[in-house]
Amino acid sequence: MERGPLTELEAARAWALAYNTHDPSVLEPLLAADVRVMSRWVVSDLVGRTPYLAYLAEKFRTFERVGSHVRVEIGSTPGEAPGWAGRPCALLEQDRRLIATVLFDVIGGAIVQISLGANPDPAVCIGSGSYPGFDDDDQPVN
Repeated sequence: MERGPLTELEAARAWALAYNTHDPSVLEPLLAADVRVMSRWVVSDLVGRTPYLAYLAEKFRTFERVGSHVRVEIGSTPGEAPGWAGRPCALLEQDRRLIATVLFDVIGGAIVQISLGANPDPAVCIGSGSYPGFDDDDQPVN
């Protein structure tokens, strides 16, 4: 069976799985060669699949080294108007504190942009209760 075009929801799931399992390789086939990653905590955007995957690998090693508890839930942003669906997103939590909403732009079957920040505020987003890569006991699968 052929897979349809990549959606923002599938991009969010893959990104959450990468973070929750500390395995950046799950993102590799989904990232555009010139993917742009923007973060409120970093002055300059990170551009390119290879630099981003290397950055993630180092970030995940740091989480493990310092014992930081990071997990990502699939969610959606609030709708523009009552009854309207919001955008799929990932909700990043670190050390039991919700810190960022992660949005994905997908064009031509690839993730072209990843935006991490506080707009919309992750506290007003709607969580799904789904944490790819975690089992029901909130333990990493890997």
